[in-house]
Formats: sequence, structure tokens, C-alpha cells
Amino acid sequence: MLTHLLLMRHAKSSWNSDVQSDHERPLNGRGQKAATAVGQALTARGYAPQTIWSSDSKRTRETAMRLIRAIPGAQRVDYFSEFYHASPSDVFTLAKKHGEPDVERLMWLGHNPGWSELHSLMSGHHDDFPTGACSVLERIDDGDWLSPQNWRLIDFIRPRELDA
Repeated sequence: MLTHLLLMRHAKSSWNSDVQSDHERPLNGRGQKAATAVGQALTARGYAPQTIWSSDSKRTRETAMRLIRAIPGAQRVDYFSEFYHASPSDVFTLAKKHGEPDVERLMWLGHNPGWSELHSLMSGHHDDFPTGACSVLERIDDGDWLSPQNWRLIDFIRPRELDA
């Protein structure tokens, strides 16, 4: 049964890239270090995701790959075009379609403004949600896995607090 849901915004991306579309912007050097540091922090704190559901943008793909390299035993990453600039409603629609995964720890990896809104909705907190931030939610009821009242915020990781 799913016990932890992690909401992570992609790490810092490059605005100095030659790419033509927002979808193809890569991580910058700071973002690369931050994604690795967040993966290491999640592992050290016992929250390492077993599965990641990610936007298919280049910066989220790169964030996911750096997380996976820093997390022993991460099982899989699934990429969804629907997560690119998704609203909380879009995320819930995709999650309902796919159903509750058979893992204990699932990460949703995406973009603002949707991820800030999703964090606020699921946690009841209205924290600043910078690039690379990850909120860790613990399930407090075995009812509907997509019901915000069944989750509580237990950790909030910001890359700048990790010296990343």
C-alpha cells in the first residue's frame, strides 16, 4: 500500500540554452547538483521513492535520472506528457486513470505553478516551492489515496538547505 507521496519540482533549469522550446530546456549546473543532493537526502531520511511519475520535459527527465542515480533500489520512472504544466486536476485525472501503484513510496515530478498548488492542496501548507523542492507526505488514512485529507506533510526539502 502507498504510504508516502513525494511532490517534487524539477531542479533549476538553464535559460541560456540554445533550445527553441520551453519543453526542451535542460538543467543547469546548479540544478544537476541539486537533483543529486535531493536524491541523497531522500535516501538518508528513508523516503526514497520506488517509482517516479514525471513530466516528459527535458529538465524533469534529467532531474529524474539524477535522482535515480542517487537512490539505491529505485525501481522505475514513468514519463507523462500530461504532467507538463499540469494543474492539480490534471494530475488527479492521470492518477485516477492509472490507479494506486503497488509501491510504498511514489514521487510525482513536475512544474510550477501546478506543483505549488498541488503541494498546498495535499499538505494544507502554502510554502514557497522553489526549483528542486520536494514535499514528503505521509498517508494517515487508508481511504482514497487521492483525497488530500488522507495525507500530512512530514518533511519539506529545499536544495539550498542541502548545500546543493
